[in-house]
Formats: sequence, C-alpha cells, structure tokens
Amino acid sequence: MAPWGNRRAPSRAVRTVRRRRAFKRACVFFSVVTVVATAVVTFIKSTHRAFAIPFSTSKAFAPEWRDMPLQCKRRLAGAIPTVSSATRSRSVTYAKMIAAAKLRGLEVFRKASKMTQGLGVEEMFTFDANGFIEPKLTALEVPVRAVVIPMPVGAVSAMMHESTVKHLNALGYRGDVHAYLQSPEMFHFSMFHASHHLEERAVTPDEREEERRSISKVTDRFCPIKAVLERVVVTTGGVVLAGWNVEKSSLGEPSELRSALRAALPNAPKKQLVSDNYILHTTLARLVKPTETGHDRATVRKLAQGLTDDLCGLEVTLNEAWFVSEEHKLALALRGALTKDVLPFGCVG
Repeated sequence: MAPWGNRRAPSRAVRTVRRRRAFKRACVFFSVVTVVATAVVTFIKSTHRAFAIPFSTSKAFAPEWRDMPLQCKRRLAGAIPTVSSATRSRSVTYAKMIAAAKLRGLEVFRKASKMTQGLGVEEMFTFDANGFIEPKLTALEVPVRAVVIPMPVGAVSAMMHESTVKHLNALGYRGDVHAYLQSPEMFHFSMFHASHHLEERAVTPDEREEERRSISKVTDRFCPIKAVLERVVVTTGGVVLAGWNVEKSSLGEPSELRSALRAALPNAPKKQLVSDNYILHTTLARLVKPTETGHDRATVRKLAQGLTDDLCGLEVTLNEAWFVSEEHKLALALRGALTKDVLPFGCVG
C-alpha cells in the first residue's frame, strides 16, 4: 500500500461524480427547507384566520358586505354575530367609509383638505432634499393622554404590513415617497382620550397617576377582545384603515370599554377624537403624495379591494391597553416621544 503522501489525486471523472452528488444533496436540502418553511407560513396564516362557513347562504351575510368577495363573506359569517347591533354598527361604518371614498375620491391631495384629526398633509409631514417623507413632529405643551389597545406584534401584524407594502407598490405608491407606512410594532386601536390637542386638559403628575389608577380599575374588570378583520378601507383623507369586528365568542366589546372609561374619567373631553363608540380600527398607512399614474377613484377601489382580499378574516386577541402620554402631536403615528403604562385586561371569562 502506498504511503499517505504518495496517494494519487482522484481522477477528473471521480471529482465530477462527487460534485454532482454534493449538488444533488444541496438541492434536496434546500427543497426540504422550502417545503417546511412554506408549510409553517401556511399553518401560521390558517391559525390566525377565521374559518369560513363552507356553504353559507346570502341570509348569513350582512347587507354591508355585498361588494366583498364570497370567501371573505363566508369567513366573516363563520366568525362574527351578524345579528348583533354592535357588529352591524361597525359593518355599516366601514361600508359608509368605502362608499364615500368611491364617490369623492382622494380629497387628501386637494388644497386645504384634512387627513387625520383635523390635520392636513403639510401639518403632519415634510419632505427631505431627496423627496422622502419625514414626519413633522410638533412638541405639545400639554401631552395628549389616551387609552389605546396595542396590536400584538407577530404573524398578524407582519401579514398586514407586508400586504400593505405589496398593494401600495402595485399601484405606484412607494413607501416613504408617496405613502407613510405605520410601523407594525405600533399598530394600535384608539379607544379614548383623557386630553387631546383640540381640547387640552392639563394635569399634575399626581392627577395623571390618579387617571392611571382609574383606568386600571376599568381594565382589571375588562375582558380581552377577540377581533376579526372585516375589511380594509381607504378614506377620502388618504388613510388606509383596517376595520375590525368582534368575534362571536368574545367577552370584550369596544363600546363597553369606552363607556366604562367615560365614567372613570369625568373630566375627559366631551367631544372625543374617535366619535364612533363601536368602531375598532387600525391605521396601516397614509397616502401623502400623488403618484405619476394618478389617484382617481379606481385607485381607491383597487387598493381597498386588494387589501381586503388578502387580510379579511384575520383574527387576533387583544389582551391589554396602554395609557399613553404623547409628547408630540400624533406621536404614536409619527414615531414621536411618548410614555406608556401597560394595563392588562384582568377578566378571564
């Protein structure tokens, strides 16, 4: 037998066979990884989406869903109580929003139009030298104090963000150029204001702590909300909103939380920024600048329909509220300075 140092190198044919084997093994490995990853993503999506009623009749559908795809209507009919007055109120609100946008188009790009809470685009955003959107942070002498429900960060929030980016890009809206994307880590539901910029209510640190204790007494008794995404709408002000409803087994109801907060905070502004007591909505993005291809009613319809097709029936359980003090105007939306107290919902059913 020849010494180790005198062994002959493998022939070219042997090396070729070995490379082919290694390549085949690599292909098999990556194929398995791809299949497993696809299965995991599919499982996650299925576990976070309402199961459809397979053979629903039109009687199971709310009239407000007439323009929605059949699969979406089936998901909703299987998940939410269409006979509930609170449920119907939310469905009516979202249907009216989308109808107004279809009729009037995107008024946000017209002179003196308003976008959010009475503010226009020029009051919320500016543009840098390269044309990229930058939030315009306005410091507040009296912080806005609000109770919000955060969207849990995870599969649902990621799907919402990714779908929003996809459909905006398909219509020519580039993030940070034409549209301002809400951070998925800060998706939230506005519930009640103890003070806002249109009706300021200044408090001392001790008085704020008393507000926190009063809110905590409410959240300690309140049950988690099981929410189902009903549809996505684009408002005339250019805000892309996810409109949610409440799952049939949910013990938490948004209108009951707002009523309890009103009783707990008697000095809060009588006119709330969220005037609808039932609504449960999340801002996904804001259209800030028109694209070169236009921004007509068809754009509004395509964006809302595409996002609704993707996201309808997503489910999430909301387990806590935040009592926030926003040091900048719209700090939650514009990534400004804020402080928060986390207040878990104490009811376990």
